Amino acid sequence: MERYWTDRSSISFRRDLCLLAILILAGGFLRVWNLNVPSLWVDEANTVFSAQAMERTGEDLFPSGRINGRARLYTAVVALVFRFLGVSEMTARLPSAVFGLLSVFMVYFLGKKVFNNKVGLWTAFFVAFSHFEIGWSRTARMYTLLQFLSLLILYIFILGFERKSQWGKLESPLEGKRFSLIKLKRFFRKHQLSPFWLVLCVLLIWLNAFQVHLLGIFLLGGIFVYILFMAGVRCLSGTGATCLINKYSVSVLCGIVIAGAGWLLVPEVQSLIRYFLSYTPPWAEGASSAQSRLYLFDFLISPYRFPFAVFFFIGGIQLISRREKLGWLLVFGFLFPLFSLTVIFTHRVPTYLFYVYPLFLMIAAYGFVNLLESERLIMLKDSHFKKQWIRAGVLILYIFIFFISPWFRISLHIPFLKDGITNLAVTPNEWREAGQYVRKHFKEGDVSITSLPIVAMYYGIHSDYDLNWTHLLQAKAEVFKNSEGNWADVYAGVGCIESADELKKIFRNYSSGWLVVAKYHMEHELIIPEQMRDLIENQLEAPFKTRNETVWVYHWGKPVEESD
Repeated sequence: MERYWTDRSSISFRRDLCLLAILILAGGFLRVWNLNVPSLWVDEANTVFSAQAMERTGEDLFPSGRINGRARLYTAVVALVFRFLGVSEMTARLPSAVFGLLSVFMVYFLGKKVFNNKVGLWTAFFVAFSHFEIGWSRTARMYTLLQFLSLLILYIFILGFERKSQWGKLESPLEGKRFSLIKLKRFFRKHQLSPFWLVLCVLLIWLNAFQVHLLGIFLLGGIFVYILFMAGVRCLSGTGATCLINKYSVSVLCGIVIAGAGWLLVPEVQSLIRYFLSYTPPWAEGASSAQSRLYLFDFLISPYRFPFAVFFFIGGIQLISRREKLGWLLVFGFLFPLFSLTVIFTHRVPTYLFYVYPLFLMIAAYGFVNLLESERLIMLKDSHFKKQWIRAGVLILYIFIFFISPWFRISLHIPFLKDGITNLAVTPNEWREAGQYVRKHFKEGDVSITSLPIVAMYYGIHSDYDLNWTHLLQAKAEVFKNSEGNWADVYAGVGCIESADELKKIFRNYSSGWLVVAKYHMEHELIIPEQMRDLIENQLEAPFKTRNETVWVYHWGKPVEESD
């Protein structure tokens, strides 16, 4: 025991754990502090109401009565938190923050497994302080769970399929002639396979893709491309039977057979794939993310993420020149989703790349660590750098680039942002403030129209009508109507206003009422058409605007008290 605690590797591991604990504490503060300040973002409200219904009834229902069906695992976790801690913005977002922190923990061990402990620590630092990571960790959505499970899947895949990371000689699965049950365990060990970890990996892939988000399928695609790549390497460099028949080529063949059988025998697979390849949500129509094929690349090389793209390319080149076998798993695990979202999908948003973003950071960390190591070796050979403190000062200058970069400074400000300010992941609208204002002045007999009925509902605004044409289009696409037979918002069940004439009729039939709309909706032609906007501006007085003007509250009828 004494030898263990004085062993150099053990001391290094304990030091790494201490540094990792510091990163988790710092990252935890950035993810949890003032978590209740921003109003619910639109998709967060869907999660909250689904989790409330699941906690009460066991079904993830929207207020409209429609089943949510998405990310049921994450919804179940939120429902469990609601049961013990109550319902609030804080408790709704807490699971996302926890899974975000688990990703900080996970990237260390994955980075250490693929490369070394230094890469693992630097990746943990990048993830802990990335504003992209922090922003989504402060949002009640499933993306941090998707990310954590994806990292765990890659780690378990390595344990099950690549127990040794060297390129070394690989024997053919057909060698050894006849098998027996006694020899089976020896066979798996001989070919660097672990059935336990492989079965667990398959189960997690299914859970991730079908109980969290279908984007998890792209991670499976990345793993398949890695296996295909390794099969090609073995084909070009192998000899004898191993040239064509090895665990990689057999796995590729099995994958093709399974995928082909699924495509031919399960019609739902075909229809699901066609739907997602052709579907463009209303909010993405006409958006720059749907138009530019380079949108995600521009996101990765944005000044807000400087200098990660530079080190990513350096790390990628070094990964090739240094023959880092498992590094290719990270490359394909990241590039396959990036390629699919860029080339195949009709719309592109950075959110969909979030779950593999740590792989981008890990390769960048690999490039940066190798750069520091090369510089250290150069300085050791130079007589001018004999003193250790001089060498440390030079290395600190390299590291300082991260602390003066925008991404780090933005991250430190995120926990202190006011409602309605973007955290570079989402931009919440100030529905809490709008709700307080409307509830204070609402009179019996007033009618209310909102552009986000489900968020308005959470903040105490009952919506009689929905003024949001994306909801109308979705209702028609899904053939969803309310009890009155009108097209209705599939989330809140509120009837949709279908024309400017209908809106004019409401103004005429009700002597007093409220119109609460997000500024973004008022400025978006596909959400509130120009005819409706002109009618609102001509018929109603100037609105009350929230502090950051993200929500506008119009009123008609008897004026509210001037003192307010």
